[in-house]
Amino acid sequence: MRTPIPVAVAEAVRVTKALAPRAGGLVNAVLRRAVEEPWPDPEDANLPLSLRTSHPEWLVRRWVELLGESGAEAALAADQEPAPLCLLEAVSDRDGLATAGCDLRPHPRVPGVLEVTGGAAVAAAALRAGRAYALDPAAVAVARLLPPVAGLSVDLAAAPGGKSLVLASERPAIRLLAADRSLGRALLMRRNLTLLERGPGLVVADAFAAPLRPGSCQAVLLDAPCSGTGTLRRHPEIRWRLTPADLAQLAAGQRRLAAAAAELLAPGGVLLYATCSLEPEENAAVVAGLSLEALAVAPELPFRALPGGGVVIPPSAGGDGFTVHLLRRQA
Repeated sequence: MRTPIPVAVAEAVRVTKALAPRAGGLVNAVLRRAVEEPWPDPEDANLPLSLRTSHPEWLVRRWVELLGESGAEAALAADQEPAPLCLLEAVSDRDGLATAGCDLRPHPRVPGVLEVTGGAAVAAAALRAGRAYALDPAAVAVARLLPPVAGLSVDLAAAPGGKSLVLASERPAIRLLAADRSLGRALLMRRNLTLLERGPGLVVADAFAAPLRPGSCQAVLLDAPCSGTGTLRRHPEIRWRLTPADLAQLAAGQRRLAAAAAELLAPGGVLLYATCSLEPEENAAVVAGLSLEALAVAPELPFRALPGGGVVIPPSAGGDGFTVHLLRRQA
């Protein structure tokens, strides 16, 4: 990138020797050979899509099947771009940020989200000081899909609290409980929720056995832990660490979580099941095992409807990728 090639190679070899002294010669030889090779042109249509967009072939094949050729290519290209820093307007000190030299503009598709276009250091300082909250626009759009209800709403696996912040700031009258099984993450969430004058209730609890009576909730939000294939622009290492076999292992836990969340629903209650993954094993296959009615869902960002209900929000310049299902327990 901006580092001269000889310096980059020498530094990589130095770090390698500190970790594994006998590997220094191998790394030196590989890197010197690599920098002599011509770099593939991302615009060369004759190259395989996986090579042009630096994604594993197995993931490219899946996305082409899910999104179509052009849709997959757009999503893969979006993964190669840096994710902008976006702030949740309702809990961020917009005037103070602007005065300090932070340039902000409203997100073109998701109201209530501010994109930092200049002065990122000012925004970072505000985040550290608790005067702002960073959240991807797609996550904001997903949180808003939970219907407003008169009874209790629960955000399971809620930490670090972004979606709870969206719901509590935009629906101040909501009865909302945010839960997470990790004490450390719950403490982080408590700090983040202090951005609100009146935040939701907060509890350290395992979503597999939430301290709530079955049938006591009118709405449940479950943003399940997942592979994260919708966040590759933020976490590029995932694409090379993840294997197809990992998806089955993740899905087993997700099915248990979804079943536990469904148990909390009162008659007529609604479950919003979401992951920041595009993979069917973690989404459509999970909710297919629930005896719940699929409802129509239309997020603020462009999406592709799934045959059995739910939508895929592909990664794009507008936000990360998500898959979302809205389901209702029959009265």
